[in-house]
Amino acid sequence: MAGGYFLGNQISNIGNSGRTEGSTNSSVLFGRVLEVCLDENTEIFDAKGNLLPIGSIKYRYVTSEKETVETESTAFPIDSNIKQLPLPNEIVVILQGPTSQIQSSVSSGTNYYSTVVNIWGSSHHNAIPEPNTDFSTILGKDTKERSDINPLYPFPGDIIIEGRQGQSVRMGGNMSAKNTLVDSSNNGMPVILISNGQIVTDNGIDHIVEDINKDPNSLYFVSDHMIPLLPANKLQNSYDTPPISTDKYIGNQVLLNAGRVVINAKKENILLSAKESIGLNGDSLNFDATKYFCVDSKKIYLGKAARTAAVKEPVILGAQLENWLNTLLDSLESVSVGLTQATSVTGGPVTQLNVIGPELNAIVKILRTQITQFQSKKVYTE
Repeated sequence: MAGGYFLGNQISNIGNSGRTEGSTNSSVLFGRVLEVCLDENTEIFDAKGNLLPIGSIKYRYVTSEKETVETESTAFPIDSNIKQLPLPNEIVVILQGPTSQIQSSVSSGTNYYSTVVNIWGSSHHNAIPEPNTDFSTILGKDTKERSDINPLYPFPGDIIIEGRQGQSVRMGGNMSAKNTLVDSSNNGMPVILISNGQIVTDNGIDHIVEDINKDPNSLYFVSDHMIPLLPANKLQNSYDTPPISTDKYIGNQVLLNAGRVVINAKKENILLSAKESIGLNGDSLNFDATKYFCVDSKKIYLGKAARTAAVKEPVILGAQLENWLNTLLDSLESVSVGLTQATSVTGGPVTQLNVIGPELNAIVKILRTQITQFQSKKVYTE
């Protein structure tokens, strides 16, 4: 960001409050990160000239003496499953542990690094470079420093994971003055709140709480809580009695809120089921199928009025209507033949009827060819 090293400038007093000087007397070792191996193009070698794997770091011990090049060393990540990669100029805890050679030599050991030291109390970064350092590159050339990544307010007993770009996972459920989701009615009930991104602030110092309506992406697992999620579309005309609104419901639920949601089953099916109803609403609902589209229910209504009208209008069965109309036309055709051959009581022709007969027969033939035009080639009903 413009202005440089914001954490050092803005919260230096906070960062130093309550800290004990002379930490070098501790048996725990600390190292300032100089370089992190992130891919095959980054080469870090140990003291013996061995190329170290991805995730390794080069660091310099933080000691009471002035740091010198001679104090540079290397370390591996201590955890094989959960990795917290430090940034250049952050301080990490250095631990000594065994190597893969422990079976042949119990004294075989090497250095490992673990937690990034919480120098500034920031989840974004905790870099503290040496004096006279160019602040524009303290985090590395490809890492952008931001001044609007805020820490979360902790609630009693919470387990919180916070990423460097505003991601967070909170596992909690206890009451707190800042916790608007928990009161005396659900105190102690579990919640898991996952957020990718957070509200925009004018600083990275103040603590904040998650906001499902303002955070870019949210996934909430709650057990007995009301989440004030405002629906993007409130249209529910297909219901006689709509379900409780998303911002009013209290109970066991999972809520997903994002700018766009994509669910893709690349091999098999997507199955949605509910004991009561599945509500879909939007500016449009679009269904595309390569084989067929099938809807089955005891009753199917197309449109709100079809469901609410005092007199229900059923859909006509095309094949049965065709049979009925053909029977009617067959009868009319027989009548036309009779009219064509009609004679008087004296045996002479009845001119008016004889003329109507062929005309009626011609109309019957035209109507018979038009019956199938009224049948859909796509939509079928029982």
